[in-house]
Amino acid sequence: MIFSSARRVCLPLLLLGAAMFGSTTQAAMLTSYERTSAGTTGSGQTTALSVPGSTNYGNSFGGGADGGTLVTGTSYGFYDDYFFEIIGGVANSVTSTISLNGAAGLQISDLQARLFAYTGSGPAPLGPVVPAPAVGWSTAFSGGSFTVIPETPLEAGRYVLQVRGTATGASGGSYSGVLNLTPVPLPAALPLLLAGLGLTGAAATRRRALVPA
Repeated sequence: MIFSSARRVCLPLLLLGAAMFGSTTQAAMLTSYERTSAGTTGSGQTTALSVPGSTNYGNSFGGGADGGTLVTGTSYGFYDDYFFEIIGGVANSVTSTISLNGAAGLQISDLQARLFAYTGSGPAPLGPVVPAPAVGWSTAFSGGSFTVIPETPLEAGRYVLQVRGTATGASGGSYSGVLNLTPVPLPAALPLLLAGLGLTGAAATRRRALVPA
């Protein structure tokens, strides 16, 4: 009887802990879009991405209108948008790194990235005007490998990782990156709190069982 009552108290708490620790959150990489002075195009690529998980992204440009000529009204030759969605989660973190590929004259100057939430679909946010960013523009880079998005908590929703720069190499330019999604760890004290609540409930149930009717 006592064990049965304690189990009724503890089980919901254990399930709560399991739900918070063992998240089945999923994310999906959505279609990427590219805007250059030649216009806007989409890659049509969709990549399933779990949490925790990671996926690669990147782009290559020729010279001139393909990334070397500035987009009208901007100081950059291209804007790339990578849409992804956090599904069924509440607390996740995202990080991203980019490597510039300067071999064979493929160079990009002033490469930057930022992250923002987006409720629409399609290439609407391409360009300088977007919703308030979750992470503002990174420092501009022109070579090497670097972190463009520090660890950032995200709630369920749609997001855009936006990259901009100018292809300045003799053969254009290229870059590649990795998007990482990981669950945010719960505070260290939370497991102790859950265990304490369970023990408190069990003790109260036992006291009630011992009190004469």
